Amino acid sequence: MDAGIGTITMGYAAIHIPEFPTLAWLRLDHRARPHAAAVIEGKAPLERVVSFNRSAKMIGLTHGMSKVQADTSGKVHFHARSLPEEQAALELLFAATEQFSPRVQIIASPMNNYANAKQLAAVLLVDQSGTATLFGDARSYADALRKALQQLEFPTNIAVAPNAEASLLLARSYTGVTCVEAQSVQAKLAPLPLSMLSADASTLATLRRWGIRNLGELAALPETALISRIGQQGKRLQRLALGTEDHLLVPKDPSFILSEHVALDGPLESLEPLLFILSPMLDTLLKQAINHAYALRSVTITLTLEKAVAHQLEVRPATPVQSKDLLLKLLNLKLQSDPPQAGILAVTLTAEPTVPQVSQRGLFQSQFPEPDKLDLLLARLSSIVGKQNVGSPALSNSFSDDEFVITPFQPAAGARATPQPVSPRSALRRFRPAQQAKVVCRETNPVLLFWRGERLELGSVTGPWQSSGYWWDGRRWEANEWDAIVSQPAQALRLRHEPGPGNWYVAGQYD
Repeated sequence: MDAGIGTITMGYAAIHIPEFPTLAWLRLDHRARPHAAAVIEGKAPLERVVSFNRSAKMIGLTHGMSKVQADTSGKVHFHARSLPEEQAALELLFAATEQFSPRVQIIASPMNNYANAKQLAAVLLVDQSGTATLFGDARSYADALRKALQQLEFPTNIAVAPNAEASLLLARSYTGVTCVEAQSVQAKLAPLPLSMLSADASTLATLRRWGIRNLGELAALPETALISRIGQQGKRLQRLALGTEDHLLVPKDPSFILSEHVALDGPLESLEPLLFILSPMLDTLLKQAINHAYALRSVTITLTLEKAVAHQLEVRPATPVQSKDLLLKLLNLKLQSDPPQAGILAVTLTAEPTVPQVSQRGLFQSQFPEPDKLDLLLARLSSIVGKQNVGSPALSNSFSDDEFVITPFQPAAGARATPQPVSPRSALRRFRPAQQAKVVCRETNPVLLFWRGERLELGSVTGPWQSSGYWWDGRRWEANEWDAIVSQPAQALRLRHEPGPGNWYVAGQYD
C-alpha cells in the first residue's frame, strides 16, 4: 500500500479488479479455488485461455494460450466462459460499491475492455464528494471499500486521487490501496510505462522511437513541440501523464430487475395448480415495485417444459397496475387461450416497472377507465377475436380511403381538453362501401349520373383529383375523384372512378 503525506483530500476512487471472469466463476465454485483455475473461450479444439488465477499464473499460464498448451503446464481446472455469470457478478459489484457513493460509473467490464488492457478486468470509478462525514478521510474510505469488496470475494486494487483519470491509471498500476495528494500525483505516475495509456499503437511507437519510455519522460516534453508533431492526441497523453486530464463521470443508473423463478419437483400438467404458484410470485414482484413507487407495465411468464421448448407469454394491461388479482386473472386468460403443450418443470416471472399513471379528476367524477374492468374486457375480447383485432384504430400513412391499423389501446392519463368552437362548414359523409353508379363523360368530365335508379344531370364539376399507391408491393390502387353538383334534386356528391377495372362510384355526399 502507498499513501501521500498528510491527510488526503477527497476526490475520485478507482476500483480495478483483474482477471474478473475467473473471479466471477470462483465466487460460485468453491471447489476450484485452491487449485490452478482458468477460464477458456472458443470451440474445441481451438479453446484459448482468457483469464486465470494466481495459482495458474505460477505454473506458467498466459493469456491466449491454447487449452492443449495449458494442459501440459500441470493440473488445471478449466471453465467455459459465461457472460451471464460475469454480468451477474458485475451487478453484485456495482450494488456493493453503490453503498459508498451514489455516483458510480462502470468504466470497463469483460464485455467492454478498457485502455487496450491485456487481461479482462472490471474497472469502476467512484465520486467521493460528500462522503467524508460517513467514512472519514480518503484512506479510511478506500480501506472500507476494499474490505467490503473482499467480503464478496473480489480481490481489489483501489486508488484515490483528486483527478479521475489519474486514479484510474494508479488503480491499474499499483496493488492494494493507493492514496495520493494533488502535489504527489505526477511523481506517482512518472515511473509507469507508456503502455498504460489509452492510445493507438502508432502513436505509442512514435514516442518510443523518440526515446520516451515512461510517463515522467512524456510529461517533461515541451507541449508546443509535442502538439505540432502528433496533434491534439499528444496534448491529451501529456495531460494524462501529468495527472491533469479531465474526465466527465457519468453515473450508471442502479438496475432494478423484477424477476422470480420457481423450479418444480415434478412436471405440472394442469393450469389450476400453476395459478397457486403464480399468486405468491406476483405478490413478491408487486411488493418490490410498490416499495420503489412503481406499478407494473407488463408481466412475462416463461414456462420451462418437459422435452419441449420454453413457452413464453406476456400480459400488458392498458394502464400500469398495482393489483395482484387483476394480473392473475389476465395471466389465467392468457394461459387458457394459449396453454403449454407439455409438463411444466419451472416457472420464471419477470415484470417491467414503470411510473403509475395518475390523473386528477373531479370530486364526484369516477375514474375513467376503470383499469380492472377495462383490462379484463380487452383480454376476453382478444381471446375471442384475436389480439390483432383489439385496440385503437390509427390512420395509416397512406392516401388510400379509410385505411387504418389496430394499435394497443392506451387511454389518456389527463382530463379531456375543452372542445374549441369551430366555424360551420360542409362535411363529407362517406358511403361505406361506396355505391356503384354509371357515369357519362364529355371530354373526360362527368356530365350525367345514373344512381339509385335515377338519371341525374351534373352541373358544376370540380376535379379530377388523382391518387394512387402501393405500386411497389403488388397492392396497387389508383383512383380519380370529382366533386359534382346535382341541380335537381339539389345535392353535392363525391364521384370516384377506378381506371383499372373501369368502375364508377358515388363515394360520399356533402351535408
